[in-house]
Amino acid sequence: MRKSPSLATTHTRPTYSSLDKRNTERLAVSFKVQYKGEVPSQPHAGQALTKDISVTGCKLVTDGPVTRGTLLTLAIHLPDGEAPLCLTAAHVVWVSGCQFSVRFLQLSQEQRKRLQSYIWKNISHATVHNQRTRFRLV
Repeated sequence: MRKSPSLATTHTRPTYSSLDKRNTERLAVSFKVQYKGEVPSQPHAGQALTKDISVTGCKLVTDGPVTRGTLLTLAIHLPDGEAPLCLTAAHVVWVSGCQFSVRFLQLSQEQRKRLQSYIWKNISHATVHNQRTRFRLV
């Protein structure tokens, strides 16, 4: 006797958004970031806290609104004992209330190495929020 498709046993796996096209690990951490907008007609400046960070961008929480499409300069205070990581090209790609995400447009090899090193030293099962692993060797 055949089972009907609706009664067949299915395995439940975490679902991932088809819009989530990131290919780098995001580390769920909270540390201070200072930001400043580079467009005089859209002045943005303030402090934020990270929600997560990867070598391609980060999600930030702030007390003031930021406009999607704005180009920001960031001073990321990585808790690694070094001076803040200064990025001059962070593009605001998503905004929801007082949360926003930026994509890092330009990272020097040294900046990328420092950020990747911090992420790899601090990543654990608890810091990736039930996401699939996306490590990529380059």
